[in-house]
Amino acid sequence: MNLTTAGNWDEAVVANNDVVLARLPYRIVRRYGATILTQPRLTPYAGPWFRPSSAKSSNQFSERRRLTTELLSQLPRFDLFSQNLWPAISDWLPFYWAGYSQSTGYTNWLRDLSNPEVLWANFLNDARAKIVKAQQRVEVVVSNDVERLCDLHEKSFAQQGTGAPRERALLRRVVEGAISQGHARITLAVDGASNVHAATFVVFDERSAHYLISGTDAQHRASGAANLLVWDAIKFAASKCALFDFEGSMVEGISRFFRAFNPELMPVLHVYRTSRRASFAAALYNLGAALLGRPAVRL
Repeated sequence: MNLTTAGNWDEAVVANNDVVLARLPYRIVRRYGATILTQPRLTPYAGPWFRPSSAKSSNQFSERRRLTTELLSQLPRFDLFSQNLWPAISDWLPFYWAGYSQSTGYTNWLRDLSNPEVLWANFLNDARAKIVKAQQRVEVVVSNDVERLCDLHEKSFAQQGTGAPRERALLRRVVEGAISQGHARITLAVDGASNVHAATFVVFDERSAHYLISGTDAQHRASGAANLLVWDAIKFAASKCALFDFEGSMVEGISRFFRAFNPELMPVLHVYRTSRRASFAAALYNLGAALLGRPAVRL
């Protein structure tokens, strides 16, 4: 949270006798007089954390609902609350009862990394062919070159005619901080002429690894380097944890790329709530935008 928000965050906490039972962290954004509580950038999921319990699953279910309700009651006044819940959280009823709404996105998980050979056999033929092809053209290099990663990331968006969604200062702060703490890894796909075809950045702990940032040079897109780096990341994750998260996308082309590795499609619940003031302001803006032919704002 400190890396991704530069310290601009807070949390609701439920504790009992100084033992933390649940917590709900959030990034604080103040814009045009409005207060927004959301998840940090470069953080695919947020939502409540619960202390692990040995109680029966039925008791845990009820207790988590109670804790979530208490966490939400502690949130400060806001105009917009917006977070993606960790995919393992499938119960958003406490949010619904508190007046929140929900939409569904998707990510992709490999839940069992214990046997990479089985994973390889389950890849689509096209993915395996591209990986084999790339192995003949490039070498996977583990690197701490943050600037090269940022270059490739920004170049990928520029090649699509759009600007990068994250400024370099944020990327640099998060990547350097995660690497210094031993929870991240940059890999580059480099050919014999020292051309970098693609780059990836994966963050991990003892439970899961996340394919967080990537970039590909369009001049070398046909080399299959992006597929090779994903396969390398999966094998690396297998030595650290049990779960690989592709940090999925609703973009059709990206989703199709991930599907080639045969992951499990996981729903991601997006919960949100707007204040009456924010809803009224958005309605007025959208009325004017419709008259002027401008895009509407979506809350």
